[in-house]
Amino acid sequence: MPDIKNQKNKKTAKRGFSLIEVLLALLVLSIGLVAVSILMSGNIKNFQNTKNQIIASQLAQEGIELVRNLKDNDDTFTSTVTSGDYRIDAITGLLDTGSDRKLYLNSDFYVHNSAGTATKFYRKISVDISTDADDKKTATVTSTVTWNGTGFGSFSTCNVSNKCVSAVSVMPDLD
Repeated sequence: MPDIKNQKNKKTAKRGFSLIEVLLALLVLSIGLVAVSILMSGNIKNFQNTKNQIIASQLAQEGIELVRNLKDNDDTFTSTVTSGDYRIDAITGLLDTGSDRKLYLNSDFYVHNSAGTATKFYRKISVDISTDADDKKTATVTSTVTWNGTGFGSFSTCNVSNKCVSAVSVMPDLD
């Protein structure tokens, strides 16, 4: 007659996981968790960079619109503005040649007045005035915004890898 008690002990000994199986499962789980955390931190960095690109693009477009508004509404624009680099903000609405191009957040507007909260953005408005054969003046306005934290002196070309965006507008018929 077979020993029933020994057969039960053999069956119960085969149940459960060994220590090596548990360690392997924990290793696979930890590799998965590390991979997920690396992906999440990369997404957070990409989100921040995308946010800065969007803000900079809007600030560049705002610079163009402010100059266009100044051109359309100020009769002295054509006689006072020459080719060169300027700054402009929404509150003053005036082009000036100030050297501080850093933008500060003042209530709802980005301005060049240091009374606001300092931001990482810098804006430069470049105006190039040309005259054609018929003596018609045309202004090519380039609004450049960077968020690299050091301003415009650290790069020669403006592109997203330099943390810089620009917008260009040609404004004919300055007369």
